[in-house]
Amino acid sequence: METKWEFSAGGVVFRKNEEGKVEILLIRVKNRWSFPKGNIERGEPKDKAALREVKEETGVDAEIVEYLGEVDYWYNVELTTIHKFVYYYLMRYKGGDVVPQKEEIDEAKFFPIDEVEKHLSYPTDKKIFKRAVEVLKKLGEL
Repeated sequence: METKWEFSAGGVVFRKNEEGKVEILLIRVKNRWSFPKGNIERGEPKDKAALREVKEETGVDAEIVEYLGEVDYWYNVELTTIHKFVYYYLMRYKGGDVVPQKEEIDEAKFFPIDEVEKHLSYPTDKKIFKRAVEVLKKLGEL
C-alpha cells in the first residue's frame, strides 16, 4: 500500500441576489454537492490556484475576501492511500455566467445561504461553511 499527498485549493463564493440575500456557489459531481476546488499546480500560490479552479470549474470570476483555513481527509484509489489537504478562501462573486466544466462537473449553481448546509455532502465542507458564515457575519454581509 502506497501513500500519496495531494494539495488542492478552492473557494466559498458568495453573492447577493436581487433581494439583497446572500447566495453561495456549489458544484455537483454525480450526487454529491461541494465547493469548487482543484489541485494546486507546482509552484502555484494557494490563493491563485483557488481563484483559477473556481473559474475553471464554474465559469465565474471572484475575488478573495479572507482565508478560511484548511481541511484534510483520506481516501483510496486502488492500492494507493491519498491524504488530501484543501485550502479554502471566502470569495466575493465578481461576474461571469455559471457554466459547469463539463469534463469534471455535473452542475454548478448558487443556493440561498440557508439551504447550503443541507446540500453539502461532506463533513469537512460543512466545517468550512460554518467558518464562512462566521466571517460573513463579521464583515456585515449577513
